[in-house]
Amino acid sequence: MRTSLFRRSLLTLGLATALALPVQAQTIQLDGPGLKAPGSISVDPEGVPTILASNDFDAAWLLGYAHAQARFFQMDFSRRGSSGTLAELVGPAALSNDVQIRTLGLRRAAWATYVALNDELRGVLKAYADGVNAWLAANPLPPEYAGLEISRAQPWTPVDSLVIGKILAFNLSFDLDIDPTLRLAAYQAAGQAAGFNGTALFFEDTHRTAPGDDRISIPGFLTKAGVNRDASKSVVDQAPVIDPSLVRLASNYRAAIENHPLIAPTLQFREGRGASNWWIIGGQHTQSGSPILANDPHLSLNTPATFMETHITSTDARYPNPMNVVGTSAPGTPVNLMGCTDFHCWGLTTNPLDVTDAYQEQLRLNTYGLPSHTIYQGQLEPVVIVFQSYYANSIGDGVADTVGRVNDIGYLNGAATVLVPRRNFGPIVSIDTASSTGLSVQYTGWGATFELEAFRRVSRAENLSEFREALTYFDVGSQNFAYADKEGNIAYYTTAEAPIRDDLQNLLTADGGRPPFLIRDGSGTFRHEWLPVSNPQQNQAVPFEVLSLAEMPQSVNPASGYIANANNDPVGVTLDNNPLNQLRPGGGLYYLEKGYSAYRMGRIDRMIQSAIASGQPISVNQVKQMQANNQPLDAELLTPYLLTAGSNALGDGAWAPLAALGADAGVQAALVRLAQWDFSTPTGIQQGFDPFDNPTALPAPSDAEILNSTAATVFVGWRSKAIRNIVDATLSQVGLGSALPGNEESARTLKNLLDNFGAAGGVGASGLNFFNVADAPDAASARDFLLLKSLRDALDMYASDDFTAAFANSTNIDDYRWGLLHRIVFDHPLGGALNIPGPNPFPFTDVGPGLPGLARPGGYEVVDASSHSLRADGVNEFMFGSGPNRRFVGHMTPTGATYEQILPGGQSGVITDGAAYISQLPRWLTNLYKPLVIDVDTVQAIEIQRVDFQPR
Repeated sequence: MRTSLFRRSLLTLGLATALALPVQAQTIQLDGPGLKAPGSISVDPEGVPTILASNDFDAAWLLGYAHAQARFFQMDFSRRGSSGTLAELVGPAALSNDVQIRTLGLRRAAWATYVALNDELRGVLKAYADGVNAWLAANPLPPEYAGLEISRAQPWTPVDSLVIGKILAFNLSFDLDIDPTLRLAAYQAAGQAAGFNGTALFFEDTHRTAPGDDRISIPGFLTKAGVNRDASKSVVDQAPVIDPSLVRLASNYRAAIENHPLIAPTLQFREGRGASNWWIIGGQHTQSGSPILANDPHLSLNTPATFMETHITSTDARYPNPMNVVGTSAPGTPVNLMGCTDFHCWGLTTNPLDVTDAYQEQLRLNTYGLPSHTIYQGQLEPVVIVFQSYYANSIGDGVADTVGRVNDIGYLNGAATVLVPRRNFGPIVSIDTASSTGLSVQYTGWGATFELEAFRRVSRAENLSEFREALTYFDVGSQNFAYADKEGNIAYYTTAEAPIRDDLQNLLTADGGRPPFLIRDGSGTFRHEWLPVSNPQQNQAVPFEVLSLAEMPQSVNPASGYIANANNDPVGVTLDNNPLNQLRPGGGLYYLEKGYSAYRMGRIDRMIQSAIASGQPISVNQVKQMQANNQPLDAELLTPYLLTAGSNALGDGAWAPLAALGADAGVQAALVRLAQWDFSTPTGIQQGFDPFDNPTALPAPSDAEILNSTAATVFVGWRSKAIRNIVDATLSQVGLGSALPGNEESARTLKNLLDNFGAAGGVGASGLNFFNVADAPDAASARDFLLLKSLRDALDMYASDDFTAAFANSTNIDDYRWGLLHRIVFDHPLGGALNIPGPNPFPFTDVGPGLPGLARPGGYEVVDASSHSLRADGVNEFMFGSGPNRRFVGHMTPTGATYEQILPGGQSGVITDGAAYISQLPRWLTNLYKPLVIDVDTVQAIEIQRVDFQPR
C-alpha cells in the first residue's frame, strides 16, 4: 500500500470530500534505511511537512522522502530536462531539446560541483538522495508514469540535486548575446541601405539601456563605493559593424534553440523569464517598531507549483543551537531557498548580472568536420570532445520500459560536444564549416559553484554577520538577498561573481567596439578575454578575476528606513543609457549589466514613499495591499499623452483628420473612461479572482471595478496598437519588420519618443521619424493623430470577429471587461486533466467557450506580476504564464513574530491526492495568505499525521 503524507482521496469523490479534514492524527511507523537516528515527519492540515531530525544529515533524508512523496514526477522531469535525458521519459519528441541542453552541459557542471564539494554538503546530498530512494523503493510511481508506460524510475543521486540547482541558476543568469547582435547587424545594414544611422537606431532609439523609470534601490551607492562616471564615452560611437559570418553562426544557433523550453527564454529580456519583488520597511516606519519584509519571486506558473512549503528542524549536537527554518524549497534540493529562522527572515529577487559571453571562434577542423583546435592569437589550442549517447522512450506500444538507443544523431548534430578550455570549458554551440568559425559560450556556471552551500549556511546563520558570510558561497545565478531580523536590522546584499573583462579593465572601452552584451571576438584580435584571478575574493569559486565584494551593491540599515528591489538597476549604472561609463575605484570600467526592469520598482518605491510621507506608521495589512497592487506604472506615465492628444484634436484649427478622430464618439467615450481611471486592473467579471475576494464565493464586480476594468482593457489595446503604429511601422518601412524590439525595449522606445518629443519632434537619434504621417501639417499633429488612431484601432479590434468570444462584437466599452482577456492556465508538463483549469473535478473552470484559463487582474510589469505580450491583438494573446511563485510577508517582532505566505497551487503534485493538489491556489488567486508556522510545539499540536522513522 502506498504510504502517504497527505490526505488521500479519489478524484471521483469530489472536492468537498477531499477537503474534509480528519479529526484525529494518524501515526505511521516506517523503516528509514540510511538514517543515523530516529526521526519524524509531522504533517499539518495544509499538508506541510515539518522535519524533526536529530542531525542535519537525517533532516536531509527526511526532506528527500517528503519531497519524493509529494513531487517525484516534478523532480524527475526537472532532473531529466536539465540533464538532457528527457526523451527517456516522454519520448522522441524531446530529443532535439536533449541535444541542446547536453551541448550546454549543466550536468557536466553539476558533476564538477560534486567533485569540489566539502564533506558536509556532500553528506547532506547523499542523505537527501537516500530519502528519495527510500520512498521510491516502498511506493508505486505517481500516475503520470502509467501514461508514459514506465514502471520504474532511476534512483536519485546527489548530482541530480545539483543539476536542479544549476538549472535554477541558469534560468536566472544565463544570457545569450545572439538577439542583440543579430538586430544590431540588421539595423546597421538597413541604415546603410536607406541612409540613416542604424547603430544609433539600435542603441539610442529602440534598444535603450536606460530604464523607463529611474527609481533605484541604493541611492548614493556608486559614490560611496568610489565609482566615478566617465561621460566622454558613448556606446554608439564605439559599436562595431557585424560581419556576415557571425550573422550566419548566430542565426543558425538561434533557429536551433528558438523553441527550446529551457534555452529559448534566455534570448528574451529577463522580465519575460524570471523576475521578483521584495521590500523591507524598517521599524522606524512601522506600527510595531519592528521590520516588515515582503517578497514574491516570479517564475513560470505551472502545475505543480515550483516551490513546496517545508519546515526543517535539526538538533544536531555539532552546533551550539538547533536549526529551525521554515519557508519554501525546490523539490529535488535539500535546502530552503527562502524562509525564516527563529531569528531572521530572508527573501530573493533576481539580480541581472552579465556573467555570460558568446565568442566567435576561429577553428581548425578535422576530417569529420569537427573542431580539433581553436586558434587564439595565431596559436592552436586543443579542444575537448565529449561523445554523447541518446535514448528515447517508446510510448504507445503497450509495453512498459521500452527505452532504446537513438542511433541517427550525427557528430555535428549532437553526438559530439566540443568544449573550449579557454571558455571555462564552455561549449561550441554552432559551427560554420565554410568559414571554419564557431560560436562558443563562456559562463561562470560551467564549473564548480556552491549555491546550495550558501543556502545551507543561511539556514544555520544566527546573526547578520554569519548571514553575510554564508552569501560568499553564492557564485552564480545572482540574487538580491533581503534580510530582516528580530533585532531590527534590515539589509540588502547582491550575490554571485561578476567576471572582469580585459578590455573593460585595461583599455576602459569595449575593444573593437564589441561590448560584452554583443557576441565577442575569440581569436585574440581584440582583448575580450576574462582576466585570470589576481585578487581572490572570500570563498571565490569562479576561476577568473571578479568584482570585489565591496563593489557589489549592498546596504545595511539605510537612513531612509527602507530598501526595495524589483530586478531594477540597483545603483543607477544604466540611467544615462550607457552601462559602460562608470570607473572602478582601483581602475577599470565598473560594469554590471546592460538592462533592467523598472516599472515594478517604480510603483513599489512610490507606494512606500507615499506611506512614509503620510506620517502614519505602516502596518502588515498595508504591505499586503502593496503586494497585491495591479496598477501598471507605464499606464500612469503614458495616459496623459493620449488624453492631451484628445484635447488637442478638439482645439481650434486642429488638422482635419486629427479633428475627425477627436470627434469620433468611440474615441471620446474611451478618453472619458481613461480620464476616470485609477490605473487599477480589476477583472470586472464575477468569475474573476480579484484581490481579497472570498475565493469560495466570488462577488459581482462593483461599478467602480467595472469602470477601472474596462479602462484597463482600453489602455492595453491602445498601447498594443501604438507600438505597432509608431515603433513597428517605422521599422517595417525600412525593412526591419523581422527585427522588432521585444516587450521591454518597445515600451522604452514608445515612452522615450513621447518624453522627448518637445526636443526631438519624434525624430530618433537615428534620423528616422517615428511619427511620419502623410500631409500632417506639423510633428505634433502627426503624433496626436497616431496616438488617437491607435485608440480607434484598439476599439475596432475589440469589436471585431476575432474577439467575439470575449465581447460578442460589442461596441460598448462597458462590455470590455479586462478579466475576459487577462487569464492564466496553470499548465502541467503532460497537460490535459492535469492542468488547472482542466477536465478534472476541481472547482476551476475556463472563463468561457474559447476563453481558456482563470481571470486575474494585472498586466505589464505590475507589482502583482502578470505580464503579457505588449503587441497582443488576439483574444487569447493577453494571457499570462508567470508571476508570484510565493507571496510572503514577515513581521519581525522580537516576540510573537508572524510569518505568512501562499503558493500558487497545492503541496502535492499528485492529482490523486485530491485537495492537496490545489489547496492553496484559491487563496493565491485572491491575494490571501496562510500562516507560516515556525513554532514546533504549535506544529505538533495541529498535526494530522506523523510518520516516525527508525534507522535500518
